[in-house]
Amino acid sequence: MCPLNLKIYQFKKSRIRANNCNLEPILCEVNNYPKISIVTVNYNNGEFLEDTIKSVIGQEYPNLEYILIDGGSTDNSSEIIERYKEHFSYWVSEPDEGQYQAIQKGFEKSSGEIMAWLNSDDKYLPRSLFKVAEIFDKYKEINWLMGLAREYTQDGALVGQITLPWSRWSKYRYLVNDFQFIQQESSFWSRELWEKAGGKLDFEYDLAGDMELWARFFRFEKLHTTTLELSGFRHRKEGQRSKVGKKTYLEEARQVVKREQKQLSLGGKIGLPFRYLAKWCFGPFFFLDWPFFRWLYRLSFNIPDVIYYDFYTHDYTKEPKMVKLPPRMIGGRQVHRKMFSQE
Repeated sequence: MCPLNLKIYQFKKSRIRANNCNLEPILCEVNNYPKISIVTVNYNNGEFLEDTIKSVIGQEYPNLEYILIDGGSTDNSSEIIERYKEHFSYWVSEPDEGQYQAIQKGFEKSSGEIMAWLNSDDKYLPRSLFKVAEIFDKYKEINWLMGLAREYTQDGALVGQITLPWSRWSKYRYLVNDFQFIQQESSFWSRELWEKAGGKLDFEYDLAGDMELWARFFRFEKLHTTTLELSGFRHRKEGQRSKVGKKTYLEEARQVVKREQKQLSLGGKIGLPFRYLAKWCFGPFFFLDWPFFRWLYRLSFNIPDVIYYDFYTHDYTKEPKMVKLPPRMIGGRQVHRKMFSQE
């Protein structure tokens, strides 16, 4: 049977149209799936590069456009690239001017309706690309999506640290300096949004180029969070730019926030102090997941609903999942106790 639960996805005007498919996979038309463009950039990261490549091509997504930009590595990266070159829609190995210039070079060669980049030490989780396509299909209003943040140890063990409600972001959380961290490797967006936001990365920022891009995305769209785990960030013991240059990153991030604050409308600027107040008054209750106050924080910061996966309907929902506590045996019968929200 065809993948995607017997659905074929075809983009029309930047959106997927679902149809039934009863053919064998080999006969399913590749172009009937939304093209997803993934860019991986690499420089002397051969120790982890193969794992990254395998996590992408191992998705077996039928309409994948995988682009690899290597900055002229001098380690074993070229051997790995040569081994997998048939899986790349485009690749090049040549000196460049840095990470974000390399990513931009990759996106300029891309044509997919859904876009993302994956650094050469991070990894996608199985079936991630299929799940992203399904969510973009069901919720037509979504142009930007992030899964729950997951992280890898240096040797590839998966660790979960940042979960709900921490993983819910909005423009106004950014504007009150609550900008850490949208997980770049778990973020996917439409080409429509990319083009609205200028279709390019800002090379002025050496480390916070991703954060600067998110700030421009927030001018046009909300960031939606799903409880699906899509990817993981690998923590390396040494040589990791995000750790070595953390002070620089935070300085660049604050520059972006100040720029975006200045571009607010008059009403937005007037409302900003009240959002700072809401951050301190309602924020603790939101992150402690307390009813009512949690709602006030969401309202103050315009945070969209979470997208859950419902195991009863085998479909996605924005309704909070209700979870039963383990049953007790009374009189030979299972008696289920109070239900609580997993949100």
